[in-house]
Amino acid sequence: MLRSSFLLGALCALGTASAWAQAPYPSRPLTLVVPFAAGSGTDIGARVLAKDLTELLKTPVVIDNKQGANGALGAAAVARAKPDGYTLLIGSATTNAVNFSFFPSKLGYEPGSFDMVAGLGTSPISLYVAGNAKWRNLADLRAYAKAHPNELRCGSGNAVTQVACEIFRKTTGIDAVTVPYKSNPQSLTDLAGGHIDFAFSDASVAKVFIDGNKLKPLAVAAAQRYPATPDVATFREQGMADFELAGWTAVFVPAGTPAPVAEMLNAAVRKSLASPESVQLRASNGTQPLAFTLEESRRFAKEEIARWARYVKNSGVKPE
Repeated sequence: MLRSSFLLGALCALGTASAWAQAPYPSRPLTLVVPFAAGSGTDIGARVLAKDLTELLKTPVVIDNKQGANGALGAAAVARAKPDGYTLLIGSATTNAVNFSFFPSKLGYEPGSFDMVAGLGTSPISLYVAGNAKWRNLADLRAYAKAHPNELRCGSGNAVTQVACEIFRKTTGIDAVTVPYKSNPQSLTDLAGGHIDFAFSDASVAKVFIDGNKLKPLAVAAAQRYPATPDVATFREQGMADFELAGWTAVFVPAGTPAPVAEMLNAAVRKSLASPESVQLRASNGTQPLAFTLEESRRFAKEEIARWARYVKNSGVKPE
């Protein structure tokens, strides 16, 4: 009797486990980890995505803001999560490319910790000055810097823009001091207030300052002019070749997440990119979509890690 009861209990347990393993995905809420503060550009985009995914996947998608350490705290939390498709990361050029070269042994995660399942958006890095600045282009800025050595200050709000400041300084020979901030909006606010002289930022963050005539871009770090600012020349057009930097966001999952789950997430995110609210958000902030397939997403992630490793090495920056 005891043996029969034991066997029956074991079989029931196995049946329950098997049923759970075969439960359709998703069968419970998803968590979308945003490694930056609530209200940031990344967070705003993530909330639109969460709303779309909730409708597309027929399950709640909850935002979890885990800010700190240049985005590394949130990214590390996702790297430690179970690879089952229920914990996703809104990664970026900072968290999933630059950080690997900036803090190679202090992150709590590495390139192999994640799989990129879908792209979200991208906008090029540009150099900005105050709206009332006398400089009209890079030549004006460089001429002033040479006539006033050690006077200019370059604002940076993350690892991407810090590298931009250093590469620009080394390439042009300008003796500018890099002033680090906790975010690009903070550096741009100080730039508009006259506390620093120029700053690098992605175009999506700078748009509100440009619309208010508080800032103006002098050069775009892209191969072609940016559609939102067609009158602004690229760095290449102004004599600086090989200066192409872009900020981007994408969706990552812990490595080892089942392929069918990754494919489902890729399809859902791509549908979200075409939703009216997503299209409207990109129109308002000047971001371009990254509608990648799963294979394209993973190739993009590898290329960006290698690209930023070169940039960090060439910049000579020594992060604290």
